[in-house]
Amino acid sequence: MNRKKLTGIAIVGVLIIGSYLFLQQKPKEQPKSQLQVAVQNPITTLDPNFADDIGSNWAETQTLEGLYTLDDKGQVVAGMAEKVVKPTVNNTVYTIKIKANQKWSDGTPVTADDFVNSAKRQVNPASKSTRANHFKDLANYDGIRKQGADINELGISAPDKATVKIQLSHPVPYFNFILANQLYPINMAKVQAYGKRYGQTAETTVSNGAYAIKKWNQSATTWQFVKNPYYANKQQVHYQTINTTVVTNATLASKQYLAGKVDEAEITGSVLSDLKKQHNKDIKSQQKGRMVFIVWNAQDKIAGNTNFKRAVSYAINRDVLAQQALGDGSTAAKSIVPSGEITIDGQDFNHDLSLPFDKTKAQAYLKKAQDELGTKKISLNLNLADTDAYRSLSVYLKERIESVLPDVTININRMPLNAEISAFNARNFQAGTLSWSTDYNDPIDFLDMAYSDGAINFTKWQHPDYDQLIQQINQQGDATTTRFKLEKDAAKLNNDLNGVTPLYQMANVHLLQSHVRGLTYPVIGYQNYKYAK
Repeated sequence: MNRKKLTGIAIVGVLIIGSYLFLQQKPKEQPKSQLQVAVQNPITTLDPNFADDIGSNWAETQTLEGLYTLDDKGQVVAGMAEKVVKPTVNNTVYTIKIKANQKWSDGTPVTADDFVNSAKRQVNPASKSTRANHFKDLANYDGIRKQGADINELGISAPDKATVKIQLSHPVPYFNFILANQLYPINMAKVQAYGKRYGQTAETTVSNGAYAIKKWNQSATTWQFVKNPYYANKQQVHYQTINTTVVTNATLASKQYLAGKVDEAEITGSVLSDLKKQHNKDIKSQQKGRMVFIVWNAQDKIAGNTNFKRAVSYAINRDVLAQQALGDGSTAAKSIVPSGEITIDGQDFNHDLSLPFDKTKAQAYLKKAQDELGTKKISLNLNLADTDAYRSLSVYLKERIESVLPDVTININRMPLNAEISAFNARNFQAGTLSWSTDYNDPIDFLDMAYSDGAINFTKWQHPDYDQLIQQINQQGDATTTRFKLEKDAAKLNNDLNGVTPLYQMANVHLLQSHVRGLTYPVIGYQNYKYAK
Protein backbone atom coordinates (compact mmCIF):
# COMPACT_ATOMS: atom_id res chain seq x y z
CA MET A 1 0.00 0.00 0.00
CA ASN A 2 2.10 2.60 -0.95
CA ARG A 3 2.68 5.67 -3.57
CA LYS A 4 3.28 19.63 -9.75
CA LYS A 5 3.22 21.51 -12.21
CA LEU A 6 5.14 24.75 -11.93
CA THR A 7 4.55 27.72 -14.18
CA GLY A 8 6.33 31.04 -14.47
CA ILE A 9 9.80 31.78 -15.84
CA ALA A 10 11.01 33.14 -12.50
CA ILE A 11 10.10 29.99 -10.58
CA VAL A 12 11.74 27.74 -13.14
CA GLY A 13 14.87 29.89 -13.07
CA VAL A 14 15.11 29.68 -9.30
CA LEU A 15 14.69 25.92 -9.41
CA ILE A 16 17.43 25.51 -12.03
CA ILE A 17 19.85 27.70 -10.10
CA GLY A 18 18.93 26.00 -6.82
CA SER A 19 19.45 22.56 -8.30
CA TYR A 20 22.85 23.61 -9.72
CA LEU A 21 24.02 24.95 -6.38
CA PHE A 22 22.68 21.85 -4.61
CA LEU A 23 24.68 19.57 -6.90
CA GLN A 24 27.83 21.68 -6.47
CA GLN A 25 27.80 21.38 -2.70
CA LYS A 26 30.67 19.31 -1.47
CA PRO A 27 29.27 16.35 0.46
CA LYS A 28 30.37 16.01 4.05
CA GLU A 29 32.72 13.16 4.75
CA GLN A 30 30.74 10.42 6.48
CA PRO A 31 32.23 7.90 8.88
CA LYS A 32 32.67 4.53 7.21
CA SER A 33 30.59 2.95 9.95
CA GLN A 34 27.52 4.87 8.76
CA LEU A 35 25.30 4.31 5.74
CA GLN A 36 23.01 7.03 4.38
CA VAL A 37 19.85 5.75 2.66
CA ALA A 38 16.79 7.35 1.05
CA VAL A 39 13.52 5.38 0.96
CA GLN A 40 10.06 6.10 -0.44
CA ASN A 41 7.89 4.62 2.31
CA PRO A 42 7.58 5.63 5.96
CA ILE A 43 7.29 3.15 8.83
CA THR A 44 3.76 2.98 10.20
CA THR A 45 4.49 0.49 13.00
CA LEU A 46 7.19 -1.78 14.39
CA ASP A 47 4.72 -3.99 16.18
CA PRO A 48 5.18 -7.22 14.14
CA ASN A 49 1.60 -8.32 14.73
CA PHE A 50 0.25 -5.28 12.87
CA ALA A 51 2.90 -4.38 10.26
CA ASP A 52 1.16 -4.78 6.89
CA ASP A 53 2.76 -2.08 4.70
CA ILE A 54 6.00 -1.95 2.72
CA GLY A 55 7.86 0.50 4.97
CA SER A 56 7.06 -1.43 8.13
CA ASN A 57 7.86 -4.83 6.62
CA TRP A 58 11.19 -3.47 5.32
CA ALA A 59 11.98 -2.10 8.79
CA GLU A 60 11.11 -5.43 10.40
CA THR A 61 13.84 -7.02 8.29
CA GLN A 62 16.40 -4.73 9.94
CA THR A 63 15.16 -4.88 13.54
CA LEU A 64 13.65 -8.34 14.07
CA GLU A 65 14.76 -11.90 13.52
CA GLY A 66 12.58 -15.00 13.42
CA LEU A 67 13.38 -18.58 14.23
CA TYR A 68 14.52 -18.70 10.61
CA THR A 69 15.75 -15.84 8.46
CA LEU A 70 16.85 -15.20 4.87
CA ASP A 71 20.48 -15.07 3.82
CA ASP A 72 21.87 -12.44 1.45
CA LYS A 73 20.58 -14.45 -1.53
CA GLY A 74 17.05 -14.80 -0.16
CA GLN A 75 17.38 -18.44 0.94
CA VAL A 76 15.98 -19.68 4.26
CA VAL A 77 18.61 -20.27 6.95
CA ALA A 78 18.56 -20.57 10.74
CA GLY A 79 17.95 -17.30 12.57
CA MET A 80 17.23 -17.52 16.31
CA ALA A 81 16.92 -21.29 15.83
CA GLU A 82 19.82 -23.67 16.17
CA LYS A 83 19.06 -25.11 12.74
CA VAL A 84 16.41 -25.47 10.04
CA VAL A 85 14.52 -28.60 11.09
CA LYS A 86 12.74 -31.30 9.15
CA PRO A 87 9.06 -31.48 10.16
CA THR A 88 7.65 -34.73 11.55
CA VAL A 89 4.21 -36.39 11.74
CA ASN A 90 3.43 -36.17 8.03
CA ASN A 91 5.25 -32.82 7.81
CA THR A 92 2.90 -31.12 10.27
CA VAL A 93 4.99 -30.81 13.46
CA TYR A 94 8.00 -28.49 13.85
CA THR A 95 10.09 -28.76 17.03
CA ILE A 96 12.61 -25.93 17.01
CA LYS A 97 15.34 -25.20 19.56
CA ILE A 98 16.47 -21.61 20.12
CA LYS A 99 20.18 -20.84 20.23
CA ALA A 100 21.68 -19.96 23.59
CA ASN A 101 22.25 -16.33 24.59
CA GLN A 102 19.70 -14.71 22.26
CA LYS A 103 18.73 -11.30 23.64
CA TRP A 104 16.50 -8.30 23.07
CA SER A 105 18.01 -4.87 22.56
CA ASP A 106 17.28 -4.12 26.24
CA GLY A 107 19.45 -7.08 27.27
CA THR A 108 16.65 -9.42 28.35
CA PRO A 109 16.57 -12.99 26.97
CA VAL A 110 14.57 -13.99 23.90
CA THR A 111 12.55 -17.07 24.87
CA ALA A 112 10.25 -19.54 23.18
CA ASP A 113 7.28 -17.80 24.81
CA ASP A 114 8.12 -14.64 22.87
CA PHE A 115 7.33 -16.49 19.62
CA VAL A 116 4.30 -18.29 21.03
CA ASN A 117 2.79 -15.10 22.47
CA SER A 118 3.35 -13.31 19.18
CA ALA A 119 1.47 -15.92 17.14
CA LYS A 120 -1.41 -16.04 19.62
CA ARG A 121 -1.70 -12.28 19.79
CA GLN A 122 -1.74 -12.01 15.99
CA VAL A 123 -4.39 -14.72 15.54
CA ASN A 124 -6.59 -13.61 18.45
CA PRO A 125 -9.72 -11.99 16.91
CA ALA A 126 -9.66 -9.41 19.70
CA SER A 127 -6.44 -7.95 18.30
CA LYS A 128 -8.03 -7.28 14.87
CA SER A 129 -4.68 -7.92 13.21
CA THR A 130 -4.71 -7.78 9.41
CA ARG A 131 -1.85 -10.29 9.49
CA ALA A 132 -3.79 -13.03 11.27
CA ASN A 133 -4.18 -15.22 8.19
CA HIS A 134 -0.43 -15.64 7.84
CA PHE A 135 -0.86 -18.26 10.56
CA LYS A 136 -4.01 -19.80 9.06
CA ASP A 137 -2.26 -23.17 8.69
CA LEU A 138 -1.67 -23.59 12.42
CA ALA A 139 -3.86 -26.22 14.04
CA ASN A 140 -7.18 -24.86 15.40
CA TYR A 141 -6.86 -21.53 13.57
CA ASP A 142 -10.37 -21.83 12.09
CA GLY A 143 -11.87 -22.87 15.41
CA ILE A 144 -10.42 -19.77 17.06
CA ARG A 145 -11.27 -17.35 14.27
CA LYS A 146 -14.71 -18.71 13.36
CA GLN A 147 -16.10 -20.67 16.31
CA GLY A 148 -14.64 -18.67 19.20
CA ALA A 149 -12.34 -21.41 20.52
CA ASP A 150 -9.81 -20.49 23.20
CA ILE A 151 -6.68 -18.85 21.77
CA ASN A 152 -4.55 -21.24 23.82
CA GLU A 153 -5.73 -24.04 21.53
CA LEU A 154 -3.70 -22.57 18.66
CA GLY A 155 -1.12 -25.03 17.36
CA ILE A 156 1.94 -23.41 18.90
CA SER A 157 3.44 -23.93 22.35
CA ALA A 158 6.64 -23.66 24.37
CA PRO A 159 7.50 -26.96 26.13
CA ASP A 160 10.41 -25.06 27.72
CA LYS A 161 12.10 -21.67 27.45
CA ALA A 162 14.28 -22.77 24.53
CA THR A 163 11.79 -24.84 22.50
CA VAL A 164 8.99 -23.81 20.15
CA LYS A 165 6.62 -26.57 19.03
CA ILE A 166 4.32 -25.89 16.09
CA GLN A 167 1.42 -28.09 14.99
CA LEU A 168 -0.04 -27.48 11.53
CA SER A 169 -3.49 -28.58 10.40
CA HIS A 170 -1.94 -29.90 7.17
CA PRO A 171 1.48 -29.89 5.46
CA VAL A 172 2.48 -26.47 4.13
CA PRO A 173 5.17 -26.50 1.43
CA TYR A 174 6.26 -22.90 2.05
CA PHE A 175 6.14 -22.89 5.86
CA ASN A 176 9.89 -22.29 6.23
CA PHE A 177 9.31 -18.87 4.66
CA ILE A 178 6.56 -18.16 7.20
CA LEU A 179 9.03 -18.91 9.96
CA ALA A 180 11.58 -16.61 8.32
CA ASN A 181 9.35 -13.67 7.30
CA GLN A 182 6.24 -13.81 9.48
CA LEU A 183 6.77 -15.34 12.91
CA TYR A 184 8.62 -12.57 14.70
CA PRO A 185 8.80 -12.54 18.52
CA ILE A 186 7.28 -9.90 20.78
CA ASN A 187 8.55 -8.83 24.19
CA MET A 188 5.50 -9.44 26.38
CA ALA A 189 6.85 -7.39 29.28
CA LYS A 190 7.00 -4.37 26.99
CA VAL A 191 3.60 -5.20 25.40
CA GLN A 192 2.05 -5.23 28.86
CA ALA A 193 3.86 -2.03 29.83
CA TYR A 194 3.07 -0.05 26.66
CA GLY A 195 -0.19 -1.61 25.47
CA LYS A 196 -1.26 -0.20 22.10
CA ARG A 197 1.82 2.05 22.10
CA TYR A 198 4.10 -0.97 21.67
CA GLY A 199 6.16 -0.55 18.51
CA GLN A 200 4.75 2.91 17.77
CA THR A 201 7.86 4.93 18.72
CA ALA A 202 11.55 4.19 19.16
CA GLU A 203 11.07 4.38 22.92
CA THR A 204 8.32 1.71 22.91
CA THR A 205 10.12 -0.63 20.51
CA VAL A 206 12.56 -3.43 21.30
CA SER A 207 14.52 -5.41 18.73
CA ASN A 208 16.08 -8.83 18.57
CA GLY A 209 17.62 -8.33 15.14
CA ALA A 210 20.84 -6.75 13.92
CA TYR A 211 19.61 -3.18 14.47
CA ALA A 212 17.52 -1.21 16.95
CA ILE A 213 15.63 1.89 15.85
CA LYS A 214 16.30 5.38 17.20
CA LYS A 215 14.74 8.83 16.71
CA TRP A 216 11.54 7.42 15.20
CA ASN A 217 7.79 7.80 15.62
CA GLN A 218 4.89 7.19 13.24
CA SER A 219 5.12 10.64 11.66
CA ALA A 220 8.91 10.62 11.32
CA THR A 221 10.56 11.15 7.95
CA THR A 222 14.05 10.48 9.32
CA TRP A 223 15.35 7.90 11.77
CA GLN A 224 18.34 5.71 12.56
CA PHE A 225 18.93 2.00 12.67
CA VAL A 226 21.69 1.52 15.25
CA LYS A 227 23.66 -1.69 15.67
CA ASN A 228 22.10 -3.81 18.42
CA PRO A 229 24.83 -4.45 21.02
CA TYR A 230 23.01 -7.57 22.24
CA TYR A 231 22.61 -9.18 18.80
CA ALA A 232 24.35 -12.55 18.94
CA ASN A 233 26.01 -12.12 15.52
CA LYS A 234 26.92 -8.46 16.00
CA GLN A 235 30.54 -9.10 15.00
CA GLN A 236 29.29 -9.85 11.47
CA VAL A 237 27.36 -6.56 11.21
CA HIS A 238 29.62 -3.97 9.55
CA TYR A 239 27.69 -0.70 9.66
CA GLN A 240 27.12 0.86 13.08
CA THR A 241 24.35 3.22 11.92
CA ILE A 242 21.91 3.33 9.00
CA ASN A 243 20.70 6.94 8.68
CA THR A 244 17.36 6.85 6.87
CA THR A 245 15.34 9.62 5.20
CA VAL A 246 11.95 9.32 3.49
CA VAL A 247 12.19 10.94 0.05
CA THR A 248 9.00 10.29 -1.91
CA ASN A 249 10.16 12.29 -4.94
CA ALA A 250 12.48 10.18 -7.11
CA THR A 251 14.08 13.24 -8.73
CA LEU A 252 15.08 14.64 -5.35
CA ALA A 253 16.31 11.22 -4.20
CA SER A 254 18.51 10.88 -7.28
CA LYS A 255 19.91 14.41 -6.77
CA GLN A 256 20.81 13.57 -3.20
CA TYR A 257 22.53 10.42 -4.42
CA LEU A 258 24.47 12.20 -7.18
CA ALA A 259 25.53 14.88 -4.68
CA GLY A 260 26.99 12.17 -2.45
CA LYS A 261 24.53 12.80 0.34
CA VAL A 262 23.17 9.25 0.35
CA ASP A 263 24.77 5.89 -0.40
CA GLU A 264 21.55 4.19 -1.46
CA ALA A 265 18.38 5.69 -2.91
CA GLU A 266 15.11 4.05 -3.85
CA ILE A 267 13.91 5.52 -7.16
CA THR A 268 11.26 5.07 -9.83
CA GLY A 269 10.93 5.44 -13.58
CA SER A 270 10.50 9.21 -13.79
CA VAL A 271 14.28 9.71 -13.50
CA LEU A 272 15.60 6.33 -14.58
CA SER A 273 16.01 7.02 -18.31
CA ASP A 274 18.30 10.02 -17.69
CA LEU A 275 20.33 8.19 -15.07
CA LYS A 276 21.01 5.29 -17.44
CA LYS A 277 23.05 7.58 -19.71
CA GLN A 278 25.81 8.34 -17.21
CA HIS A 279 25.16 6.31 -14.09
CA ASN A 280 24.03 2.93 -15.35
CA LYS A 281 26.58 1.11 -13.17
CA ASP A 282 24.93 2.58 -10.06
CA ILE A 283 21.45 1.28 -10.95
CA LYS A 284 20.32 -1.94 -9.30
CA SER A 285 17.09 -3.11 -10.90
CA GLN A 286 15.30 -6.43 -10.90
CA GLN A 287 11.79 -7.82 -10.88
CA LYS A 288 10.14 -7.79 -7.48
CA GLY A 289 7.50 -10.16 -6.15
CA ARG A 290 5.22 -7.18 -5.53
CA MET A 291 1.95 -6.46 -7.30
CA VAL A 292 0.05 -3.17 -7.54
CA PHE A 293 -3.72 -3.30 -7.97
CA ILE A 294 -6.99 -1.45 -7.42
CA VAL A 295 -9.11 -2.43 -4.45
CA TRP A 296 -12.84 -1.72 -4.61
CA ASN A 297 -15.18 -1.15 -1.70
CA ALA A 298 -17.73 -3.88 -2.37
CA GLN A 299 -20.24 -2.13 -0.12
CA ASP A 300 -20.24 0.93 -2.39
CA LYS A 301 -22.88 0.96 -5.13
CA ILE A 302 -20.49 2.00 -7.91
CA ALA A 303 -17.24 0.38 -6.78
CA GLY A 304 -19.10 -2.83 -6.02
CA ASN A 305 -20.58 -3.12 -9.53
CA THR A 306 -18.84 -5.94 -11.41
CA ASN A 307 -19.54 -4.57 -14.89
CA PHE A 308 -18.16 -1.16 -13.93
CA LYS A 309 -14.98 -2.79 -12.64
CA ARG A 310 -14.71 -4.81 -15.85
CA ALA A 311 -15.07 -1.62 -17.88
CA VAL A 312 -12.26 0.06 -15.96
CA SER A 313 -10.01 -2.98 -16.27
CA TYR A 314 -10.46 -3.24 -20.05
CA ALA A 315 -9.86 0.53 -20.39
CA ILE A 316 -6.32 0.24 -18.98
CA ASN A 317 -3.42 -0.52 -21.31
CA ARG A 318 -1.06 -2.10 -18.81
CA ASP A 319 1.87 -2.30 -21.24
CA VAL A 320 1.74 1.47 -21.79
CA LEU A 321 1.37 2.01 -18.05
CA ALA A 322 4.44 -0.08 -17.22
CA GLN A 323 6.71 0.90 -20.11
CA GLN A 324 5.87 4.57 -20.57
CA ALA A 325 4.09 5.99 -17.53
CA LEU A 326 6.35 4.18 -15.05
CA GLY A 327 9.38 3.24 -17.16
CA ASP A 328 11.35 1.70 -14.30
CA GLY A 329 11.36 -1.94 -15.34
CA SER A 330 7.91 -2.64 -13.95
CA THR A 331 5.88 -5.02 -16.12
CA ALA A 332 2.21 -5.32 -17.02
CA ALA A 333 0.20 -7.55 -14.69
CA LYS A 334 -1.19 -10.73 -16.19
CA SER A 335 -2.99 -11.64 -12.98
CA ILE A 336 -2.86 -10.79 -9.29
CA VAL A 337 0.04 -13.29 -8.98
CA PRO A 338 3.52 -12.04 -9.94
CA SER A 339 5.26 -13.63 -12.91
CA GLY A 340 8.49 -15.52 -12.27
CA GLU A 341 7.38 -16.86 -8.91
CA ILE A 342 5.92 -20.28 -9.79
CA THR A 343 6.19 -22.66 -12.74
CA ILE A 344 3.63 -25.33 -13.63
CA ASP A 345 4.94 -28.21 -15.73
CA GLY A 346 7.83 -26.04 -16.87
CA GLN A 347 5.74 -22.97 -17.72
CA ASP A 348 5.31 -19.75 -15.79
CA PHE A 349 2.12 -19.51 -13.74
CA ASN A 350 0.93 -16.58 -15.88
CA HIS A 351 2.02 -17.85 -19.30
CA ASP A 352 -1.51 -17.98 -20.77
CA LEU A 353 -3.20 -15.41 -18.54
CA SER A 354 -3.72 -11.82 -19.65
CA LEU A 355 -5.43 -8.55 -18.81
CA PRO A 356 -5.78 -6.94 -22.25
CA PHE A 357 -6.74 -3.43 -23.24
CA ASP A 358 -9.99 -3.59 -25.22
CA LYS A 359 -11.86 -0.33 -25.84
CA THR A 360 -14.90 -2.05 -27.31
CA LYS A 361 -15.34 -4.35 -24.32
CA ALA A 362 -14.67 -1.50 -21.89
CA GLN A 363 -17.45 0.60 -23.37
CA ALA A 364 -19.85 -2.36 -23.62
CA TYR A 365 -19.36 -3.22 -19.94
CA LEU A 366 -19.78 0.43 -18.99
CA LYS A 367 -23.15 0.48 -20.79
CA LYS A 368 -24.26 -2.54 -18.73
CA ALA A 369 -23.07 -0.83 -15.54
CA GLN A 370 -24.92 2.37 -16.43
CA ASP A 371 -28.14 0.41 -16.95
CA GLU A 372 -27.70 -1.42 -13.64
CA LEU A 373 -26.82 1.75 -11.72
CA GLY A 374 -29.54 3.82 -13.39
CA THR A 375 -27.22 6.68 -14.30
CA LYS A 376 -25.17 7.78 -17.31
CA LYS A 377 -22.51 9.85 -15.58
CA ILE A 378 -20.37 7.98 -13.08
CA SER A 379 -17.86 9.53 -10.66
CA LEU A 380 -15.26 7.48 -8.77
CA ASN A 381 -12.98 8.62 -5.95
CA LEU A 382 -9.60 6.85 -6.19
CA ASN A 383 -7.17 7.01 -3.26
CA LEU A 384 -3.41 6.81 -3.89
CA ALA A 385 -0.42 7.13 -1.58
CA ASP A 386 1.55 10.32 -2.18
CA THR A 387 4.77 8.81 -3.59
CA ASP A 388 6.51 9.41 -6.92
CA ALA A 389 5.44 6.10 -8.48
CA TYR A 390 1.83 6.58 -7.47
CA ARG A 391 1.78 10.13 -8.78
CA SER A 392 2.73 8.77 -12.20
CA LEU A 393 0.13 6.03 -11.82
CA SER A 394 -2.61 8.49 -10.86
CA VAL A 395 -1.97 10.68 -13.90
CA TYR A 396 -2.09 7.69 -16.22
CA LEU A 397 -5.23 6.12 -14.72
CA LYS A 398 -7.22 9.36 -14.80
CA GLU A 399 -6.26 10.21 -18.38
CA ARG A 400 -6.69 6.67 -19.71
CA ILE A 401 -10.00 5.79 -18.04
CA GLU A 402 -11.64 9.15 -18.82
CA SER A 403 -10.39 8.96 -22.42
CA VAL A 404 -11.78 5.46 -23.08
CA LEU A 405 -14.87 5.96 -20.91
CA PRO A 406 -15.99 9.62 -21.39
CA ASP A 407 -18.95 9.19 -19.06
CA VAL A 408 -16.62 8.34 -16.16
CA THR A 409 -14.86 10.92 -13.98
CA ILE A 410 -11.92 9.78 -11.83
CA ASN A 411 -11.29 11.97 -8.78
CA ILE A 412 -7.74 11.40 -7.52
CA ASN A 413 -7.19 11.64 -3.75
CA ARG A 414 -3.47 11.67 -2.93
CA MET A 415 -2.74 11.15 0.73
CA PRO A 416 0.01 10.01 3.11
CA LEU A 417 0.36 6.25 3.29
CA ASN A 418 -0.78 6.16 6.93
CA ALA A 419 -4.01 7.93 5.97
CA GLU A 420 -4.62 5.57 3.05
CA ILE A 421 -4.16 2.52 5.28
CA SER A 422 -6.55 3.99 7.86
CA ALA A 423 -9.14 4.56 5.12
CA PHE A 424 -8.79 0.95 3.97
CA ASN A 425 -9.13 -0.43 7.49
CA ALA A 426 -12.21 1.71 8.16
CA ARG A 427 -13.56 0.99 4.65
CA ASN A 428 -13.94 4.74 4.26
CA PHE A 429 -13.16 4.71 0.54
CA GLN A 430 -14.61 3.93 -2.87
CA ALA A 431 -11.49 2.64 -4.55
CA GLY A 432 -7.76 2.84 -3.97
CA THR A 433 -4.45 1.41 -5.05
CA LEU A 434 -2.55 -1.11 -2.99
CA SER A 435 0.70 -2.99 -3.40
CA TRP A 436 1.48 -6.33 -1.84
CA SER A 437 4.75 -8.21 -1.52
CA THR A 438 4.90 -11.94 -1.03
CA ASP A 439 6.67 -13.44 1.94
CA TYR A 440 6.79 -16.93 0.47
CA ASN A 441 6.87 -18.64 -2.91
CA ASP A 442 3.22 -19.58 -3.31
CA PRO A 443 0.43 -17.65 -5.14
CA ILE A 444 -2.04 -18.00 -2.25
CA ASP A 445 -0.57 -14.93 -0.53
CA PHE A 446 -1.87 -12.79 -3.42
CA LEU A 447 -5.07 -14.71 -4.09
CA ASP A 448 -6.10 -14.10 -0.47
CA MET A 449 -6.57 -10.43 -1.41
CA ALA A 450 -9.95 -11.27 -2.91
CA TYR A 451 -10.89 -14.10 -0.53
CA SER A 452 -13.88 -13.14 1.62
CA ASP A 453 -12.31 -14.72 4.71
CA GLY A 454 -8.87 -13.25 4.08
CA ALA A 455 -7.56 -10.99 6.83
CA ILE A 456 -6.14 -8.63 4.20
CA ASN A 457 -9.32 -8.37 2.12
CA PHE A 458 -10.10 -4.66 2.62
CA THR A 459 -12.87 -4.75 0.00
CA LYS A 460 -15.25 -7.21 1.69
CA TRP A 461 -15.89 -8.56 -1.80
CA GLN A 462 -17.33 -12.06 -1.81
CA HIS A 463 -18.05 -14.56 -4.56
CA PRO A 464 -18.99 -18.20 -3.83
CA ASP A 465 -17.03 -19.66 -6.78
CA TYR A 466 -13.88 -17.80 -5.82
CA ASP A 467 -14.22 -18.71 -2.14
CA GLN A 468 -14.69 -22.36 -3.05
CA LEU A 469 -11.49 -22.36 -5.10
CA ILE A 470 -9.50 -20.83 -2.24
CA GLN A 471 -10.88 -23.41 0.16
CA GLN A 472 -9.89 -26.21 -2.22
CA ILE A 473 -6.40 -24.74 -2.52
CA ASN A 474 -6.01 -24.63 1.24
CA GLN A 475 -6.83 -28.33 1.40
CA GLN A 476 -3.86 -29.09 -0.85
CA GLY A 477 -0.99 -29.47 1.59
CA ASP A 478 1.78 -30.06 -0.93
CA ALA A 479 3.27 -27.97 -3.75
CA THR A 480 1.71 -30.10 -6.48
CA THR A 481 0.44 -29.44 -10.00
CA THR A 482 -3.11 -29.83 -8.67
CA ARG A 483 -2.60 -27.03 -6.14
CA PHE A 484 -1.10 -24.66 -8.69
CA LYS A 485 -3.81 -25.34 -11.28
CA LEU A 486 -6.48 -24.51 -8.70
CA GLU A 487 -4.59 -21.31 -7.93
CA LYS A 488 -4.46 -20.51 -11.62
CA ASP A 489 -8.24 -21.01 -11.89
CA ALA A 490 -8.66 -18.57 -9.01
CA ALA A 491 -6.38 -16.01 -10.66
CA LYS A 492 -8.31 -16.33 -13.92
CA LEU A 493 -11.64 -15.86 -12.14
CA ASN A 494 -10.37 -12.76 -10.37
CA ASN A 495 -9.21 -11.37 -13.73
CA ASP A 496 -12.82 -11.59 -14.88
CA LEU A 497 -14.75 -10.59 -11.77
CA ASN A 498 -12.25 -8.01 -10.51
CA GLY A 499 -12.41 -8.82 -6.83
CA VAL A 500 -9.27 -6.71 -7.06
CA THR A 501 -7.95 -5.31 -10.36
CA PRO A 502 -4.26 -6.07 -11.03
CA LEU A 503 -2.24 -3.27 -12.65
CA TYR A 504 1.48 -4.03 -12.74
CA GLN A 505 4.35 -5.96 -11.18
CA MET A 506 6.85 -3.62 -9.59
CA ALA A 507 10.56 -3.50 -10.23
CA ASN A 508 13.00 -3.08 -7.40
CA VAL A 509 15.10 -0.06 -8.44
CA HIS A 510 17.85 1.49 -6.34
CA LEU A 511 20.92 3.60 -6.79
CA LEU A 512 23.81 2.10 -4.82
CA GLN A 513 27.34 3.42 -4.35
CA SER A 514 30.07 1.00 -5.47
CA HIS A 515 31.78 1.09 -2.07
CA VAL A 516 28.75 -0.67 -0.54
CA ARG A 517 29.08 -4.43 -1.02
CA GLY A 518 26.97 -7.40 -0.01
CA LEU A 519 23.65 -5.56 -0.19
CA THR A 520 21.25 -7.48 -2.44
CA TYR A 521 17.58 -7.14 -3.41
CA PRO A 522 15.82 -10.52 -3.31
CA VAL A 523 12.54 -11.30 -5.10
CA ILE A 524 11.05 -12.40 -1.77
CA GLY A 525 11.71 -10.09 1.14
CA TYR A 526 13.83 -6.93 1.37
CA GLN A 527 17.46 -5.85 1.41
CA ASN A 528 19.02 -6.53 4.79
CA TYR A 529 21.69 -4.10 5.94
CA LYS A 530 23.31 -6.61 8.25
CA TYR A 531 24.86 -8.11 5.10
CA ALA A 532 26.20 -4.77 3.81
CA LYS A 533 29.95 -4.27 3.96
